[in-house]
This record gives sequence, C-alpha cells and structure tokens, in this order.
Amino acid sequence: MLTFFKTNDPYRLIGVFLLLLVIRVPMFISGVPMILPELKWLLIGERLGSDDYTMYQDVWDYTAPLAVFVYKWLFILFGKIRVPYFIISVLLVVIQAGIFNNVMLRNKAYNGSTYVPALLYMVFMNAFFDFLTLSPVLLSMTFVLLAMNNLFKRMDNQTKDELFIFTGVFLGIATLFYLPTFWYFVVTILSLVLYTGSILRRMMLLVYGFAMVVGFASLYFYWFDDYLIFQYHVLNSLWIIETIKYLNWTELTIVAAVPLLIFIASVYKVRKLGKYINFQEKIQQVMFMFFLSGFLGLMMAREISTYQLIFFIPTVAFFVTHYLLLIKNWLVAEISVGVIIILVLYNHLAFANKWFHVDRFVSYEPLLIRESSYEKLLKDKKILVLGDEMYHYKNASLATPYLNWRLSQLQLKELKYYDNSAEAFVNFNEDLPEVIIDQEQTMPELLKKMPTISSQYIHHEGYPEIYLLKE
Repeated sequence: MLTFFKTNDPYRLIGVFLLLLVIRVPMFISGVPMILPELKWLLIGERLGSDDYTMYQDVWDYTAPLAVFVYKWLFILFGKIRVPYFIISVLLVVIQAGIFNNVMLRNKAYNGSTYVPALLYMVFMNAFFDFLTLSPVLLSMTFVLLAMNNLFKRMDNQTKDELFIFTGVFLGIATLFYLPTFWYFVVTILSLVLYTGSILRRMMLLVYGFAMVVGFASLYFYWFDDYLIFQYHVLNSLWIIETIKYLNWTELTIVAAVPLLIFIASVYKVRKLGKYINFQEKIQQVMFMFFLSGFLGLMMAREISTYQLIFFIPTVAFFVTHYLLLIKNWLVAEISVGVIIILVLYNHLAFANKWFHVDRFVSYEPLLIRESSYEKLLKDKKILVLGDEMYHYKNASLATPYLNWRLSQLQLKELKYYDNSAEAFVNFNEDLPEVIIDQEQTMPELLKKMPTISSQYIHHEGYPEIYLLKE
C-alpha cells in the first residue's frame, strides 16, 4: 500500500477516497453512535431552516455563525437526517487530505514527492467515531490548511501582498466556523515573526484580512439588530459559562493514547534519524507550533470530546509520514503502515463498541444520545428542556430559543430582573412548548411571574417535572 502512494500521481487521491469509503461505509451501516453536539447541530438547522429565525436571537447557543449557516442549509435541502452530515464529512476529509498533500509537495517538506501524507491524513481522520460527523472543527480545518499553505509559501520567500491578505481571510473564515481556531491565527503571526523577515506592513495585511472577515460577520448581525446577543453568546460565552466535559482530561488521554504513542514514536525517529535542509527544519518547527495551537484551541473549547482532536491531525500525519518515508526496507515500511492503520481503526472500534471493557476506564455515556424516559410524550412534539439532558430532543423539535441551558439559565434563573422576565415572556408567548421538562426547578418561579403563561399549562400526573400545554 505504501509503495502505491509513494508515486507522485494526483490520481492517488482517488485511492485515498476509495480506501476511505472501504473504512467508513461498513461503520455507517453498522451504526455510528449519535452524540449530543450532533443532535444540537441538527436542532439548530431545523429551527433556523423551518421558519424566519435568526441565530443567537432565536436560538441560544455558542455555535459559530458559518457552521450554523451550513447546518441550516443542510436542513433546508435534506431535512433533519444524519446521512448528509456523514457524506459531506467524507468529501471534506478527501479534500483536506488533497490540500494537505499539495501543501507538502509544493513546499518540498519531504525528501521525495509522494501522496503518503494524504493517506496518513485520511487514516488518522478515522481515529474516533465522532470524527465521522460534520463538526465545526472539521469544517474549519479546511481553511486552516489553506492558511498553512500560504504560510509555507512565505517561508519559501514568496512575498506578494495578497498572500498575507488571503492568509488572514482563510483564518478569519476558519474562526467563524469554530471560534477556538483563533489560535491558529495567533500561531501564524508568531511563525512569521520567528521564521521569516516579513515587514510590519505585510503583517498588518494579514491582520486586516482576518479583521475584514470577522468585521463583515459583525456587520451582518448588526444589520439585523443582533450584534450584542451575537457577542454575548459567541464571544462572551468563552468565560461566562462553564465548559461541558463529556470526557475528562484523564479519559481524553486514555482514548487518544494509541494515536499519541504513534505520534511520539514518529517524532523520536524523525528527529534521531532524519537529515533535512534548513527549510524542512523550519516546516517541522511550524508544525509543532500548529500542534500547540491545537492544544490551546482544545483549552478554549466549550465542549470537551474527542472530535476536537481533529486539531492535531495535520501535525500527527506530517510526522508519521516523515517516519514511514525514512524506512528503507520496503517490506518493513509496508508492515509499518499496515500496523498503524490497524491500530488507528482498532482504537476507533474499541471505544465505539466497548470492546474489552474499555468503558471501565472511559465512559462515553455523557456524550451519547440515549432514549428518553418520556419518549411517548415527546415524539414529534415541540418541547423545551430546562437542563443539560439534550437527548430528550432526539425525536422532538425545539420550542423557544432556549436550546443551550448553560446560556439560557443566565436569563431564566434571574427573572427578578425586569429585562429578563420581559424577554422570557415574549419568547414563551411566541412559541409555546407542547411539553416542558423542568430538570432545574425553573418553572415554578417563571409561572409565578407570568400568570398568562401559567394558565396554559398543567402538571403531568406521573412526572412532576413535566408540564403539558393544555389542549
């Protein structure tokens, strides 16, 4: 297999695509566990695509605007189903593998021209089952790779002004897909300072390109009188709400142990055995900095799970490719790439299917969708969940803007303030939920302050936390 991809032939990307289908199609058929963030993205698309709603004003969440745009149009075109997410994810992985390989080829990052980087990028993009869906991290990585290409061009002494502007634009777009990608912008500037002789004017062009994209997004929300709530939900959410840790740091380390050990072993071999020209050394140092930016992005994320580890895939694929290309014996090289592929896929399947009792060490339960105990009450209804248990929305739709409880509670738990109670009244009155699941004991105070809303609901006889809209 490695010999096939060592050839400098763009048609090798077809091989990457076919191999990706061989890996993923059986996974899709056997069933990919649905995760809570994925359900949230489906709900966002459904609400925005089914009526004249705007994000942040009519859907309370911190998902970045360009990702929201994608989810909205996926609902408009295909409805509330997962299959388009999987298909576009496959296409994006192949496109990103092609971009990544092209970056390495054009900038002579390796001692030979090869399509092994595309192969390894694709393989590591299957390390975890939540890599298979269309996450904002995956969407943003396309533009991070385009920015990486421009950065390496500058390191190779290409100094056109538009190179800097487009780098800023790409990083701005990536940030509007997923906010923690901002750290790639910071690391890119730092790399230009450390490894190039770029003058201040051109550095400012990069900042200008980034600011122009973010500024246009801000103007869009300002035009619809939503800028302040956009700022509050997306930017301020970084420090006003607590991070949701679907996996704690220990569990995340255990889950990522196999790819991490492969990466560490590859770095050791590359640094010990490899001989590189000065430009190749600089590229390796920048890739380490991109690894650092991925770690900073993970620290910045409001939801901690394995799908954020997409941040690290370019660096991991880069060094593992280096290691494999250092192996002179073709048989050893073929066996090595085969072992790596088996280990990565085993890592995916073991945790997705709880092989060998791995759930004793890592619990994915907080991340996974499970059946609601109120399923018969909720099916095909417009509901509101006052709490973190978003899985109740699996076969239901969102009523009111209060999707994200971490943001919503900042208003609904502070109804003593007139502005909060007035806005809450309007939000409920315009879109009354058919069923309310009150896990946080919020409804008694709300109904007390809003008698006209209270008169339209009754308590469920068997579930005191459930409120039903009168027929």
